[in-house]
Amino acid sequence: YDRFYAIMHDLAVTEHLAFAYALSGDRRFGERARDWVLASCRVWKHEADGKLDGGKAYAVCRLLKGVATGYDLAWDCFSPAERNEVEETLVRIGQMYWTDYFSTAAIAGPQFHTHHAIVEWASFGIAALALLGDRGEASAWLEATVKKFEDHLLPMGLAEDGSQIEGATFWASTMQYRLMFMDALRRAAGKDLFTDYAKFMSADLALAAIACGKKSGYSQSHETVVLEPSYGQLDYYAPVLLMMAREYRRSTCQHLALWDGSLGSLQRTRYVTPTLKEQLLFSFGGYAFVWYDPSVAAKADETRRSYCFSAVGECYLRRSWEAGDLVAAASAAQGVVLHAGGQAILIEIPSVQFPRQRLHDDGDCAVLELLAAEGPQSMTLRLARPAGKLELRRKASQVWEWWCQGTPRREGNVVSWGDRVKLTVVQGTIERWEPEGRAEALSTAFGKLPMADPASRRFPLAAIRPGDGDEIRVEVEQGSPGDKP
Repeated sequence: YDRFYAIMHDLAVTEHLAFAYALSGDRRFGERARDWVLASCRVWKHEADGKLDGGKAYAVCRLLKGVATGYDLAWDCFSPAERNEVEETLVRIGQMYWTDYFSTAAIAGPQFHTHHAIVEWASFGIAALALLGDRGEASAWLEATVKKFEDHLLPMGLAEDGSQIEGATFWASTMQYRLMFMDALRRAAGKDLFTDYAKFMSADLALAAIACGKKSGYSQSHETVVLEPSYGQLDYYAPVLLMMAREYRRSTCQHLALWDGSLGSLQRTRYVTPTLKEQLLFSFGGYAFVWYDPSVAAKADETRRSYCFSAVGECYLRRSWEAGDLVAAASAAQGVVLHAGGQAILIEIPSVQFPRQRLHDDGDCAVLELLAAEGPQSMTLRLARPAGKLELRRKASQVWEWWCQGTPRREGNVVSWGDRVKLTVVQGTIERWEPEGRAEALSTAFGKLPMADPASRRFPLAAIRPGDGDEIRVEVEQGSPGDKP
């Protein structure tokens, strides 16, 4: 992870500077982008010398993409000798991966079509586009990448319901790399994949999960996008939605994307390796600038306000398309999250899984039933939209734990956030309330590697003991959303 995050950091800075030069024409940005491209080539050129594997490919392909993008955007800032150095580095590494990785049956075949596949193939294709016409190897790379997109990555990359089977953050990264390659392919080679494959470009998951606007700075999990980790918040989604709005004239995508007050910036995540302190960065700022089309109205014209994604066991209810309004989400794996007034007001620590989900929505009222695999345990969410009220009923014998964000005030069985949001435990009792009882411990590698979190915080933790009949009933009331992006 030191190595992976170092590559991500270096090339995020490289791309950010290169886009700044391309957009502003300020030679200072171009010269710094050139310096970072050359430094990245010199530091990472030995990736062509070692034995490759799938784990390395995930990082090295991002290296190829970042170097190629920086080189292309700041091309006129390089001397002929420097151009040759960059191209030689791309060809040496790229040809090795073409021969020993991308040409193999496992990687070229249909079984390789999810997150790693899209990141690696799109990055490889972008490197090919940067070299097209200058290096003979690039034509074969590009032809194979286009075929992979047409045969597998677009038809099979998302589930039929528009979700990504590995998790929602992988929906965002799938779309990021699709769009980066497809946009460059159309401009550089005249090949349009957007039109013929439009039915595979669903944004429903983002429309379901985005709850409120984002300000600059580090994010917490669920802060602006429910059921999402800290690095997968609105700044991770918004550039994708801008391009979806531009390409498919989807006004609601534009509406939600512009809730991101950090658009155009370099995304600094809280994921920092514990020893070498390598910080994971993402560079989407330049893409946001070039993908934004002001001719698309930023207004919510979607009539649908509830979503179920059976492929991943997730359902979402929205009261409206206003920032900071009531949003409820339920995941068979992660539990329930309630969002109101611009913060997550209930984040379940699941002790019972409810894999069976039934949704009914008549427009004014949406009801989501969650059932255990067997037995009487259940949970029901009822959202009354005109009244701005949400009721949660939970039937299970265990004490129920959850945590929340914001700065709530608790008085007995009532928890409130200012004068706009109130959560009342109508049945059952809050038997424990710890104002700083919950900390989010960041880790990766399936929990094996704790991160050196630069923005660690503690949050209120609550425990509710069920009332008669092992039932808990919670009511949430919200006035006007009040979270204007």
